[in-house]
Amino acid sequence: MRKTNNMTAYRESLRHKILDTAMSFFKKKGIKAVRMDDISTELGISKRTLYEIYSNKEDLLFECLRNENEIMTKRLADYAMTAENEMAVIAYFIKIKLKDLGTINPLFFTEMEKYERIVRFFKENNEKQSARSQEFMEKGIEHGFFRGDLNYDIINKMGDAAMNFVMQTRLYEKYRLNEIFHTFIIVFLRGCCTEKGLVYLDKFISSGN
Repeated sequence: MRKTNNMTAYRESLRHKILDTAMSFFKKKGIKAVRMDDISTELGISKRTLYEIYSNKEDLLFECLRNENEIMTKRLADYAMTAENEMAVIAYFIKIKLKDLGTINPLFFTEMEKYERIVRFFKENNEKQSARSQEFMEKGIEHGFFRGDLNYDIINKMGDAAMNFVMQTRLYEKYRLNEIFHTFIIVFLRGCCTEKGLVYLDKFISSGN
């Protein structure tokens, strides 16, 4: 029984190492340039072992994205439990995204469009995030950080349209991804904030917290 448990723990540990390594490669090189051989060589495992866990590159890519989304969601939820207020959570999210986007090769997004399952995953996940965003903004309104005279469902849909425009026109080939995100999110947020919200937003973003 102990041997079985140890093997299970090893496989689970290996699975996470594969996801971390593969995601790093995908973001740095783009999807097409990454081979399963590259990942197995980097981890010092056989290609057979890799294929036993992920049967093909698309399955691996999908799991990478799903895993990263789960990690981000949990990370934000954990931070929110001890954060000073909603503006602190937003500032924390912005800093994480800016750091991440600064490391991503635009090819990563361009080539991702070829995978229908991936596109569908992003669409479904975006719908879930919109629901969470609505709840978050309502709390911010209650605490006086966000304006209560705006329809946030409309704002969310406008945000989706803006991101779709970025993807469809491949604006990320002209401007850096973190620059696009920073420009969009700051304009978006400042339009939603009350004077109290703006004070806190500027405080947390400039403080480096």
